[in-house]
Amino acid sequence: MTRDAAFLSEDNDIFDVAVVGAGIVGLVVAHRLSKTGRRVCVLEKDQGPGRGVTAGQASVIHVVQLPFGSQKSRLAMRGNLMYDDLCEELGVKKMRIPALLVVRGWPSVPVLFFAYLYLRINLGGPFSVHLMRGGSLRKLEPLLSESVTAGIVVNGYGTVDVPSLVQSLVETSTERGVSFRFGCEVTGAEPSIYGTNLKTSEGIVKARFVVNAAGLYSDEVAEMLGSHMGKLEPGLGVMAVYAGLGVRNVVAPLPVNTGSRTKGGAIIPATDGTTIVGPTLRVAKSKEDRSFTQEDLDLLNGKFGPLLSARGTQSRVYVGVRPLSPTRDFIIEFDAKRRVVNLVGIESPGLTAAPAIAEVVEKHVLEAAL
Repeated sequence: MTRDAAFLSEDNDIFDVAVVGAGIVGLVVAHRLSKTGRRVCVLEKDQGPGRGVTAGQASVIHVVQLPFGSQKSRLAMRGNLMYDDLCEELGVKKMRIPALLVVRGWPSVPVLFFAYLYLRINLGGPFSVHLMRGGSLRKLEPLLSESVTAGIVVNGYGTVDVPSLVQSLVETSTERGVSFRFGCEVTGAEPSIYGTNLKTSEGIVKARFVVNAAGLYSDEVAEMLGSHMGKLEPGLGVMAVYAGLGVRNVVAPLPVNTGSRTKGGAIIPATDGTTIVGPTLRVAKSKEDRSFTQEDLDLLNGKFGPLLSARGTQSRVYVGVRPLSPTRDFIIEFDAKRRVVNLVGIESPGLTAAPAIAEVVEKHVLEAAL
């Protein structure tokens, strides 16, 4: 795509687009915009990419995201379908695997049947849904406990090597001319004749268009940019990593609480051969809180331990904090006058939805050039 003279300036001190935040969403946005010929910079307060929300997730490419009518559900399903091409382009490892949504005990089978019908109505195409008895499920997943009575198989899930994805996005975007400024915190913003002056810890950054992909701090950056979207709550999730299990599928218990702020977590085979269990979810003490307790681990063991016939060896525990949206949905706001896109409350499934969010952002940027 050619550079649009009506949008772009010959002034090398002015970026066409400034992306605030180098998490997975900001990186995929910058990667996509780098293909349009725009002059892009990425501002990140941490000393490297992917160290915030991105570092504390479970590497899952989701399918089921309730409610299905939500913006995050629509964008997650669209983003899911874009991952094969993205990972192939970047040379990043991913695995396509089914998810087994299971119940233990025959009294839970009616709940399972209604969940199956609900998923059949709302999913289709590459996201096929099948109902299976426990014996058939154990042929798919030999480590399933004998106590698992039946379940739903949902195709289309996957896991991705997130650290490699982050690194490859940075390297590829840099090759296309994207400027990354790490250790550069945005502290304020003011309108200018060409767009926005971003005040940062490293000086003023001038941009014609701003994309706020600041993760946990996106509500604060939005305020600086003149938008008031409410405060994000920090949602803390604890995950345990196990070696030696060799789980083949994503495994999650039913029922899923549709009114909850979380899908409930799962047993997840990672691309490096380990198995991730979790996450939990509770409100963190602060956006910087990464603490966990034995109670968190007991909750994981109690919920997921009975689903498998083996335990494996716990190798580490890590914590992620997600930005819980005040609307319980992704907030994507385009301010045409100021040429700003705010991406606020991009919680789970932000990793899955990132390519689709970037597609939306690109549309707004290109329209602003007209």
